[in-house]
Amino acid sequence: MVLPSLADVLLVVVLVVPGFVSYILFKKVAMKEKRTTDFEATIWSLATSLVVYAIFAYITGLYNIDLIRDNILVPNNILLIFGLALVFGGSFGILARVLFRRGYHSGDCWEECAKAAASIGSFVLIYTSDGKEYKGELMRAGISEAPREIVLKEPKMIFRDSKGFVVNEFNVGTTMLFNEKDILRVAFLKKIL
Repeated sequence: MVLPSLADVLLVVVLVVPGFVSYILFKKVAMKEKRTTDFEATIWSLATSLVVYAIFAYITGLYNIDLIRDNILVPNNILLIFGLALVFGGSFGILARVLFRRGYHSGDCWEECAKAAASIGSFVLIYTSDGKEYKGELMRAGISEAPREIVLKEPKMIFRDSKGFVVNEFNVGTTMLFNEKDILRVAFLKKIL
């Protein structure tokens, strides 16, 4: 078994990377946030690379894989390849967003609510998975890749009667952390009740 040379490995990387760049840019611009498997991403990237290299070959006249391999590291060719990848991914991302993704926003509801509440200073009612209710001032909330956690300042536990009216409340410390498993529902309020 003969191992591939460094030049062969470099050629494969250079041939595949523009497709990944184009595919990732398309997903960001079009706001396609559904996770794809590595296999799917690789297939889409290879297909996109083929389109990018077809356009590259048409522009430069380098139709043969040997010619592309021999001229791939010329700075102008690299700039052209990645420029085509950016234009291809960006233009199709914009097209998909305008035609099919109007009204969609990046991120999820949790992230949007947490950012909006933090920007105006908000109070929060938290309903926990064990059936308890807490209220307090929002100090921090996890967004993006961080866990969906909330920290309340001056938290109070709320007790309600069978009709839903508040019977009693009592302080449970100066700050309190609720992790993802604790939180069942959250209500963001402008002022405390």
